[in-house]
Amino acid sequence: MSVRPLAIPHPATPLHDRPVARRWTEIDPILLIVTLLLIAYGLVMTYSTTAETRTFTGDPMQFVIRGAIWAGVGMATMTAVAMFDYAWLGTFAPVLYLVTLGLLAIVLQFGTASLGAQRSVNIAGLTFQFSEVAKVLMIVVLAKYFADRRARIGSPLVMLFGMALLAPAVFLVYRQPDLGTSLVFIAIFFGIAFLAGARMWQLVGLVAIAAASFPVIWALLKDYQRARLSAFLDPYSDPQGAGWNIIQSLIAVGSGGATGKGLTAGTQSPLGYLPIAESDFVFAGLAEDLGFAGAIILFALYIVMLFAALRVAFRARDPFGMLIGGGIATMLLFQILVNVGMAISLMPVTGIPLPFISHGGSSLVSICFALGVLQSISMRREPEGP
Repeated sequence: MSVRPLAIPHPATPLHDRPVARRWTEIDPILLIVTLLLIAYGLVMTYSTTAETRTFTGDPMQFVIRGAIWAGVGMATMTAVAMFDYAWLGTFAPVLYLVTLGLLAIVLQFGTASLGAQRSVNIAGLTFQFSEVAKVLMIVVLAKYFADRRARIGSPLVMLFGMALLAPAVFLVYRQPDLGTSLVFIAIFFGIAFLAGARMWQLVGLVAIAAASFPVIWALLKDYQRARLSAFLDPYSDPQGAGWNIIQSLIAVGSGGATGKGLTAGTQSPLGYLPIAESDFVFAGLAEDLGFAGAIILFALYIVMLFAALRVAFRARDPFGMLIGGGIATMLLFQILVNVGMAISLMPVTGIPLPFISHGGSSLVSICFALGVLQSISMRREPEGP
């Protein structure tokens, strides 16, 4: 009689599983190519929308070089993240949650004030917006939370505890104050909860509660935030004040026509009529310089990127990877809709950057970090059948 040991499976965590070989042939090529194209598009628009500033400094390539350096850092980050099994992120999700709250608290304590907000920290002469990386980390935290509770997603307690998990991060970002990024966190929560199987009545109920709480939310807003919301409804009621940005943005978008005026040939952004043209209102500058055709090319690239992200998500080997991919796609889609909607007066003015196109190192590196996680998911997906 032979005696065989009992086969006791190890927990499915990267602490016990045998390391998965990195299969670079399994990266998503479409996602990689569209990422490179969007980075290049962003550098072109950085050159065009900073023409006025370059006139005063005398250096025609300074912003493009700075953007290219950040792009290199972003691509290196994406490559490094893709090399590691994304399951480690789930293992250390509680630590990442504390890191997220710690980074946001540091901004409130030691951040640099600019334009009435305290959203960035200066380190060795470089400016970092920790809220950008915090968005990606919260995607990981929420994805792990809902992935572990998919069997009980119908319970209202699961949704309530998920919101309690999100609330401190939203509060810390709102205190900066940064209403736009706070809304990004909330959108991420809804996207991940929906993909995890949350009931529609749960999501609609949360929206209804938020709508009923609007008078309280309105009272908590800063004066300039209330002015922006009022200007969104009627920008010409205060054309020299709160409505200025929207009016100038609409002029820029409308004057671009079908093919645009050409790079640096516009009037609204190069001449300084459009505030923060290289970041918040970069889409208006793009529409003025490259016209409707340039906008369509940008939207086509975004659509390909979002479909590639969702394809990676739905081919993931586990619910955790699927929810991370869905959360990243939700984050990108929400930022695109809000930024473009703001430029054409369909959304209130907020400081949400346009992915890849807005000039800013923190945003670009954080998005590349998120895309590196997507590539890690793609490289470690279940092998396809014959």
